[in-house]
Amino acid sequence: MSNLYNQIIIFGDSLTQHSHNAVEKGWGAALQHSYIRKLDVLNRGFSGYNTEVAKYLLPQILSKKNNSSKNPKIFLLIMFFGANDAVIQPSSVQHVPLERYKENLKQMINVIKDPDSPYHSSETRMLLITPPPIDEEALLKHRGKIDRKSEISAKYAQTCVDLANELNVPVLNSWKLITDKVTLNNVALNDFLRDGLHFSSLGNETLFHEILDTIRKNWPELDPDNLKPLTPLWAELNHEINLEQQVNTLESNIINQLIVDEN
Repeated sequence: MSNLYNQIIIFGDSLTQHSHNAVEKGWGAALQHSYIRKLDVLNRGFSGYNTEVAKYLLPQILSKKNNSSKNPKIFLLIMFFGANDAVIQPSSVQHVPLERYKENLKQMINVIKDPDSPYHSSETRMLLITPPPIDEEALLKHRGKIDRKSEISAKYAQTCVDLANELNVPVLNSWKLITDKVTLNNVALNDFLRDGLHFSSLGNETLFHEILDTIRKNWPELDPDNLKPLTPLWAELNHEINLEQQVNTLESNIINQLIVDEN
């Protein structure tokens, strides 16, 4: 294929890196499955990373705005940071103070939104995901220490929400999503978190469905049900005429798959 599919990039820490874990029904793998033959879902998760590192890494996974129009476009960037920033020991290299966390997120958002940025992209939508709650009892059991607290993670989650609202960027509050499920459905937090921090199968499924609902609400044109496959379905191929010509529609389909509103 002379072109790659246009893209959704999921960018975050271990909660993103592990999201393609098939054993735990990873939310990234489920998202990828939803967009098969329509858009590529690329996992750019980096276990242990915080926003202090991520802000330097982000430009390396983006294309500059003067690149060829035939290069794949990033139609959605999902950023999911905060779980490591919220480590409670200020001396930890992972810990990032709350205001610094907010500023780092803002800097990464502006890499895309600022017209003066070399990586500015009017066609790239952005979705922020807040850090989830922490099951401190399970964390102690699995790590032998409690280096994160749910009440602290809640502050980082709220900061992420506040910034998203300030900059008019959609946000998914995973802290509230999961704690509400625990409260309303009479289930335990450890049903959603397999080790006190990372998602279990239930946690992954819950987050995946919320991500898809958020996409459908904010960008119905990116709803996988509204996108056509870029290559003809098997049943649509006419084996009585030139198959090469039919399959070669891929390039024009990629270019014309989405007409992006520049306004």
